Amino acid sequence: MVFAVVILFVCLAYGNSARFQDTDIHPGDLSKTVNDYFLCRHCGTDISPLSSLISIDSPAASDSRVSPLFGLKEVKVQTVKNSLHSQFEILTLSKTLCVGKGNWQTEDSWFPGYVWKVCVCAKCGRHIGWMFEPLHLATSDKIYPSKEGFYVVIISSIINELHADSLIVVPKHFSTIEDISD
Repeated sequence: MVFAVVILFVCLAYGNSARFQDTDIHPGDLSKTVNDYFLCRHCGTDISPLSSLISIDSPAASDSRVSPLFGLKEVKVQTVKNSLHSQFEILTLSKTLCVGKGNWQTEDSWFPGYVWKVCVCAKCGRHIGWMFEPLHLATSDKIYPSKEGFYVVIISSIINELHADSLIVVPKHFSTIEDISD
Protein backbone atom coordinates (compact mmCIF):
# COMPACT_ATOMS: atom_id res chain seq x y z
CA MET A 1 0.00 0.00 0.00
CA VAL A 2 2.80 2.44 0.88
CA PHE A 3 4.51 1.61 -2.41
CA ALA A 4 1.30 2.43 -4.33
CA VAL A 5 1.00 5.79 -2.58
CA VAL A 6 4.65 6.64 -3.37
CA ILE A 7 4.11 5.76 -7.05
CA LEU A 8 0.97 7.90 -7.12
CA PHE A 9 2.80 10.94 -5.75
CA VAL A 10 5.73 10.44 -8.15
CA CYS A 11 3.34 10.26 -11.11
CA LEU A 12 1.39 13.29 -9.98
CA ALA A 13 4.60 15.26 -9.41
CA TYR A 14 5.71 14.62 -13.00
CA GLY A 15 2.29 15.38 -14.53
CA ASN A 16 1.51 11.79 -15.51
CA SER A 17 -1.50 9.70 -14.67
CA ALA A 18 -1.20 6.71 -12.38
CA ARG A 19 -2.92 3.38 -12.91
CA PHE A 20 -3.39 0.68 -10.34
CA GLN A 21 -4.23 -2.94 -10.90
CA ASP A 22 -7.35 -4.37 -9.31
CA THR A 23 -6.61 -6.64 -6.38
CA ASP A 24 -8.55 -9.69 -5.32
CA ILE A 25 -7.98 -10.42 -1.63
CA HIS A 26 -9.58 -13.50 -0.13
CA PRO A 27 -10.00 -14.03 3.62
CA GLY A 28 -8.06 -17.31 3.34
CA ASP A 29 -5.06 -15.38 1.98
CA LEU A 30 -4.70 -13.39 5.18
CA SER A 31 -3.10 -14.30 8.46
CA LYS A 32 -5.30 -16.16 10.93
CA THR A 33 -4.60 -13.38 13.44
CA VAL A 34 -6.74 -10.95 11.42
CA ASN A 35 -10.07 -10.39 13.15
CA ASP A 36 -13.02 -10.23 10.81
CA TYR A 37 -16.27 -8.60 11.89
CA PHE A 38 -19.88 -8.66 10.88
CA LEU A 39 -20.97 -5.16 9.86
CA CYS A 40 -24.37 -3.59 9.45
CA ARG A 41 -25.02 -3.84 5.70
CA HIS A 42 -26.69 -0.43 5.73
CA CYS A 43 -24.17 1.79 7.57
CA GLY A 44 -21.05 -0.37 8.06
CA THR A 45 -21.01 -0.28 11.87
CA ASP A 46 -19.31 -3.20 13.64
CA ILE A 47 -21.95 -5.65 14.82
CA SER A 48 -19.94 -8.62 16.11
CA PRO A 49 -16.68 -10.51 15.54
CA LEU A 50 -17.03 -13.60 13.33
CA SER A 51 -15.64 -15.56 16.27
CA SER A 52 -18.96 -15.05 18.09
CA LEU A 53 -20.77 -17.44 15.72
CA ILE A 54 -22.47 -20.25 17.63
CA SER A 55 -24.76 -23.06 16.58
CA ILE A 56 -28.14 -23.22 18.29
CA ASP A 57 -30.82 -25.26 16.56
CA SER A 58 -34.31 -23.85 16.22
CA PRO A 59 -37.08 -26.45 16.08
CA ALA A 60 -39.13 -23.83 14.20
CA ALA A 61 -36.63 -23.70 11.29
CA SER A 62 -38.09 -24.80 7.97
CA ASP A 63 -34.56 -25.37 6.68
CA SER A 64 -31.19 -25.82 8.32
CA ARG A 65 -27.90 -26.26 6.51
CA VAL A 66 -24.18 -25.85 6.94
CA SER A 67 -22.67 -23.71 4.18
CA PRO A 68 -19.42 -21.94 3.38
CA LEU A 69 -20.14 -18.32 4.18
CA PHE A 70 -18.20 -15.18 5.14
CA GLY A 71 -14.91 -16.88 4.29
CA LEU A 72 -15.60 -19.71 6.73
CA LYS A 73 -15.99 -23.34 5.65
CA GLU A 74 -18.94 -24.26 7.87
CA VAL A 75 -21.60 -21.81 8.99
CA LYS A 76 -24.98 -22.98 10.28
CA VAL A 77 -27.76 -21.17 8.40
CA GLN A 78 -31.40 -21.61 9.41
CA THR A 79 -34.55 -20.42 7.68
CA VAL A 80 -37.39 -19.29 9.91
CA LYS A 81 -40.77 -17.57 9.46
CA ASN A 82 -42.43 -15.10 11.77
CA SER A 83 -46.16 -14.94 12.55
CA LEU A 84 -46.67 -12.66 9.53
CA HIS A 85 -45.10 -15.35 7.29
CA SER A 86 -42.00 -13.25 6.54
CA GLN A 87 -39.05 -15.59 5.97
CA PHE A 88 -35.52 -14.96 7.27
CA GLU A 89 -32.19 -16.72 6.86
CA ILE A 90 -30.47 -16.40 10.23
CA LEU A 91 -27.25 -17.00 12.15
CA THR A 92 -26.88 -17.37 15.91
CA LEU A 93 -24.24 -15.33 17.76
CA SER A 94 -23.05 -15.25 21.36
CA LYS A 95 -22.64 -11.46 21.38
CA THR A 96 -23.35 -8.39 19.25
CA LEU A 97 -23.37 -4.63 19.56
CA CYS A 98 -27.01 -4.34 18.55
CA VAL A 99 -29.55 -2.56 20.71
CA GLY A 100 -32.71 -4.25 22.00
CA LYS A 101 -36.03 -2.49 21.36
CA GLY A 102 -39.34 -3.03 23.08
CA ASN A 103 -40.34 -5.57 25.69
CA TRP A 104 -39.43 -9.23 25.90
CA GLN A 105 -41.95 -11.24 23.88
CA THR A 106 -43.08 -14.72 24.89
CA GLU A 107 -45.23 -15.56 21.86
CA ASP A 108 -43.93 -16.97 18.58
CA SER A 109 -40.40 -17.72 19.81
CA TRP A 110 -38.30 -19.80 17.41
CA PHE A 111 -36.44 -21.13 20.45
CA PRO A 112 -38.72 -22.79 23.06
CA GLY A 113 -38.03 -21.64 26.60
CA TYR A 114 -36.65 -18.29 25.39
CA VAL A 115 -38.22 -14.84 25.09
CA TRP A 116 -37.13 -12.39 22.42
CA LYS A 117 -36.97 -8.74 21.47
CA VAL A 118 -36.04 -6.93 18.27
CA CYS A 119 -32.39 -5.97 17.86
CA VAL A 120 -31.35 -2.92 15.80
CA CYS A 121 -28.03 -1.44 14.68
CA ALA A 122 -26.70 0.91 17.36
CA LYS A 123 -25.79 3.55 14.76
CA CYS A 124 -28.49 3.59 12.06
CA GLY A 125 -31.35 1.84 13.87
CA ARG A 126 -31.97 -0.74 11.12
CA HIS A 127 -33.47 -4.06 12.18
CA ILE A 128 -30.67 -6.65 12.07
CA GLY A 129 -32.14 -9.44 14.17
CA TRP A 130 -33.34 -10.44 17.63
CA MET A 131 -31.95 -11.16 21.06
CA PHE A 132 -33.10 -14.22 23.01
CA GLU A 133 -33.09 -14.75 26.77
CA PRO A 134 -34.17 -17.76 28.85
CA LEU A 135 -37.70 -17.13 30.07
CA HIS A 136 -36.78 -17.50 33.76
CA LEU A 137 -34.00 -14.86 33.49
CA ALA A 138 -35.86 -12.19 31.49
CA THR A 139 -36.85 -9.10 33.44
CA SER A 140 -38.31 -5.87 32.13
CA ASP A 141 -35.20 -3.88 33.14
CA LYS A 142 -32.82 -6.16 31.23
CA ILE A 143 -31.83 -4.63 27.90
CA TYR A 144 -29.27 -7.26 26.89
CA PRO A 145 -29.36 -11.04 27.19
CA SER A 146 -27.43 -12.75 29.98
CA LYS A 147 -24.63 -15.24 29.30
CA GLU A 148 -27.33 -17.88 28.82
CA GLY A 149 -28.96 -15.75 26.13
CA PHE A 150 -27.89 -15.24 22.53
CA TYR A 151 -28.50 -13.20 19.41
CA VAL A 152 -29.98 -14.06 16.03
CA VAL A 153 -29.03 -11.93 13.01
CA ILE A 154 -30.60 -11.80 9.57
CA ILE A 155 -27.97 -12.72 6.99
CA SER A 156 -29.24 -10.14 4.49
CA SER A 157 -28.76 -7.38 7.13
CA ILE A 158 -25.04 -7.97 7.64
CA ILE A 159 -21.83 -8.22 5.65
CA ASN A 160 -18.40 -9.28 6.81
CA GLU A 161 -15.66 -6.68 7.02
CA LEU A 162 -13.12 -8.44 4.77
CA HIS A 163 -15.70 -8.73 2.01
CA ALA A 164 -16.79 -5.10 2.45
CA ASP A 165 -13.15 -3.98 2.22
CA SER A 166 -12.78 -5.88 -1.06
CA LEU A 167 -15.65 -3.84 -2.52
CA ILE A 168 -13.84 -0.53 -2.11
CA VAL A 169 -12.92 0.68 -5.56
CA VAL A 170 -9.57 2.33 -6.17
CA PRO A 171 -9.83 4.81 -9.06
CA LYS A 172 -8.16 3.54 -12.21
CA HIS A 173 -7.00 7.00 -13.27
CA PHE A 174 -5.73 9.92 -11.21
CA SER A 175 -5.54 13.38 -12.77
CA THR A 176 -2.96 16.03 -12.01
CA ILE A 177 -3.95 19.29 -10.35
CA GLU A 178 -3.38 21.10 -13.66
CA ASP A 179 -5.85 18.77 -15.48
CA ILE A 180 -8.54 19.43 -12.88
CA SER A 181 -8.13 23.21 -12.94
CA ASP A 182 -8.47 23.44 -16.74
